[in-house]
Formats: sequence, C-alpha cells, structure tokens
Amino acid sequence: MPELPEVETIKRNLEPNILGKTISDIKILSPKNFIGKKEDALNRKIVSVDRYGKVLVIKLIRVDHDRPLHNNYLNIHFKLSGQILFSPDINHAVFKNIIPFTGGNKMPANTTRVVIKFQDGSGLFFNDLRKFGWIKISNEPLKPKGIDVLSKEFTVKYLTVILKSTKKLIKIVLMDQDKMTGIGNIYANDSLFISKIYPLRPANSLKEEEIKNLYQAILKVIKEGIKDKGSSGADEAFILPTGEKGGHQRHFLVYQREGKPCFVCKTIIKRVKHHGRGSFFCPKCQQPPNLSS
Repeated sequence: MPELPEVETIKRNLEPNILGKTISDIKILSPKNFIGKKEDALNRKIVSVDRYGKVLVIKLIRVDHDRPLHNNYLNIHFKLSGQILFSPDINHAVFKNIIPFTGGNKMPANTTRVVIKFQDGSGLFFNDLRKFGWIKISNEPLKPKGIDVLSKEFTVKYLTVILKSTKKLIKIVLMDQDKMTGIGNIYANDSLFISKIYPLRPANSLKEEEIKNLYQAILKVIKEGIKDKGSSGADEAFILPTGEKGGHQRHFLVYQREGKPCFVCKTIIKRVKHHGRGSFFCPKCQQPPNLSS
C-alpha cells in the first residue's frame, strides 16, 4: 500500500506533468473505482496537486468563463494496489519498465480502471489490481481525520496524548489514520526498530523518552522514504507516474527482512503476525519489557 512517502513522490512526479492541463474526457472502465459524476471534471483545468495523508488531491477550475467559477476536486486513494500513470500520448502509452501487476509496459492494461484524457492528447491511467482504490469527485478536498505526520500539528506532545490514551498495540496505533495519517506497515516497522520499541507493546506503556525517540524515528524514516522516491518492493504495486521505480526498498531496516541479520547486532530478524499484518523486529534491539514489574 502506498504510504506517505509514496503518495508524496507521486505528487511531486505528477505535478509538473499535469499542472495547467484541461480534462477533455474520462473513461470509467470500473464504476466501483470512480465515485461521482465525471461531467463535474470535464472541461476543467488542473490548478494544483496536493497530498493529505495518503490521499492525492487534484484541484480543478472551470475554463468556460461564461459560467460561475466553481472548484471541484479529484481525490485519489490508492489503498492496497492503486497506481496512477502519466503518458504524454494517451494513444501510445508505453513505459520503460514493466508496470507491477500488469504484466507489461503498455497502457491501458487489464488492471486499468479509469482513463483521464487531457486536451493536449496526454493522459492518466488509474490502475488497481484489487479494486479497493478510488477516485472521488467532490466540492471540497477529502482530508483524513488524523494529523499528517509531516505537518506542524504533529508534535511530541500530540503523539504523547495519542499513545497515553490507549492500550492498543503501538504498531496498530501508529497505523491508525484517524489519529495520524501517512504511516503504513513499512514505516511503522522501521520507526519502531530505530526507537528500539517492541511492536506488540501497549501504546500507553511507552515512557516519555521512548515517545520522544519514536517521534524522531517517524520523521526520519518518512523523510528518507521521500528522498528515496518511495518503495517499490517485490510485492508492492508502487511505481512513479512516469514509470520509474522507487528506491527505498534498498534501505529497509527490518521490514521484509525476516531471517536476515540485524544491521546493528546481527541477531536474526523475526516476523510476528497480528491483526492480519506482519510485524518485523529484532529480538535483541527491540526486547519486550517486563510490564508486570
């Protein structure tokens, strides 16, 4: 699933390619993946591309000035396997790399759910193997409830309040988008490793110093993920809109490293399953504390 660094990378890659373009047509190949009336996006110019948590938000304005100005937004959530690809020629969309989960490098593919065409002949392809992702048209940007972890509102104090108010597992709390947005399985695992916190600890068991360390670790892994242009791991759908792969998978600390030695102490990384997800950790660096003492 694309997390904050991946969606931020998509935003930065997509923005110079689509800013100022006008939508001329939208082909909805899977109604489940498109919510709203496509007519509300036609003949509208893209004036900004933003990110709120894991949601990509494209702002549109009318280009026919005989009608009242009214903004609309294309909100895109990639969920587990969503992709957005840009081609300068929508009728000849060929990419240098094989696009994950499509089996080829040409668009549209068998996983393409929505095609957005611009007046200049370029276009976007929204792919989603599992059909959980969506494009929604709205009058306002669809912002998640939680605080974006790169925003000024995300502070040590805020994180402390969130963690001290629940007995849920720390790993689960970090991924709760109603509390803080942008952290998924990749960056939760590695931030807990950096801060030496066992992933199955109750959130309210963390001490003040541990919370401070975790806060710094979250910012560190998120910013490094952005610097590496996201993660395109072997089992991940993420790819940049122009077809290049991300590079953060080469810098995983514990995520997807089960059975391999810890970079710090050489202990073998283990994986434990809970709530339908796998958590990766170093048994030595992230020892569970004796909470009964």
